Amino acid sequence: MIQNRKYSRFKWSHDLWLHRVMVRIYNFLMTIVPFGIKYGIGKNLRKNKPPYFLIQSGSVVIQVGAPKDTLNAGRSRGMHFILFSKKTGTTIIVEPDQESISAYQRKCQRLGIDNAIFIPSAAWFETGTLRIYINDAHPASNFVEGTKIYNERRLQDFQVVEIPATSIDYMLEQNEITRVDLVSITTNGSEREILAGMKKTIAAGIPYISLARTGEGYQVMMDSIGYVFYAHDDRGFTFRQEKILSKQSLDKIL
Repeated sequence: MIQNRKYSRFKWSHDLWLHRVMVRIYNFLMTIVPFGIKYGIGKNLRKNKPPYFLIQSGSVVIQVGAPKDTLNAGRSRGMHFILFSKKTGTTIIVEPDQESISAYQRKCQRLGIDNAIFIPSAAWFETGTLRIYINDAHPASNFVEGTKIYNERRLQDFQVVEIPATSIDYMLEQNEITRVDLVSITTNGSEREILAGMKKTIAAGIPYISLARTGEGYQVMMDSIGYVFYAHDDRGFTFRQEKILSKQSLDKIL
């Protein structure tokens, strides 16, 4: 059954100071809970919910945005994708923060998990360098310069680093990935730019795309590239591809 219930958590956001404080407290407390327990419970809670139930044995899934704080707290979408896709599937983790990537790699190595590909790069519509604002105390709030507007006081929580970026299309080509079943983008305001960097992959057919609820106009944008609303999920929205557009058509839209 499609999950159409909106999550009450979306009344909150990283922009609310109380939300940030409560998330940091929760994350800290959850770090002491053994991996098997928190992710075992997490898998059970998510197994019948989108986009997780869309992942089958053998699925190829991309997760863009995988901060280490959500990994340690047991609520990492990327890690759940890895666990749901099992050994016959592949999960591609795209994350610009090297510390977060290293945390995932260490965890997978200790657990003997080898069905994940880690790409330490920012996803964008072209190859280049991005200025990214990183908050070590709350990596899930990291963002690309220009995609969020904060006052000077709020910006003091971040340090600015320059990180290499490239498109999802290029990343997949380099890793010889020719089929993708689901793409999840959980970034803070960079969704359109990331989608513009995967036009070739969308034109080849991606059944589902999930976007975090960090901006406005997603329904109109996704409709324009051939996707219809499928369900609310625990990060935002999941869309289903209804019409496959050519790359040339997508070039005019994204």
